[in-house]
Amino acid sequence: MRPGRHDLHLSVLLIATALSPVLARPVVAQVGVSEAEQVLCSGSTGFNIAQIITVGLGLISMYFILKFLVRMMTGLDKAGSTDSGAQAQGKQEAKGGIYSLVAALLPVLVPVFLNVAGINVASCLFP
Repeated sequence: MRPGRHDLHLSVLLIATALSPVLARPVVAQVGVSEAEQVLCSGSTGFNIAQIITVGLGLISMYFILKFLVRMMTGLDKAGSTDSGAQAQGKQEAKGGIYSLVAALLPVLVPVFLNVAGINVASCLFP
């Protein structure tokens, strides 16, 4: 497994990928905030972009939560060993698990940042 800090970078990359439909739409960049909210929430293209983004961010969070659980279980198992080398490795894996948990929380903050920017997508996430 890679070090835990890698999860933070991967989480930011996956969030940017999930938000790429919003960033790629030139309409959002050319119009005001209220029009951007309408573009995100309307199903004019056949699908609701906000719901797709929400599902993507949820899947990213679930991946990192599962990774957190696996790392913490193996890390705590090794930390309980009598071998000092295995204990040190277990502590490192447990530390990596904490990084995975922080990476799982980053996608949850995306709707908060959109609300701060004035784009209220919470109203259109669940029809």
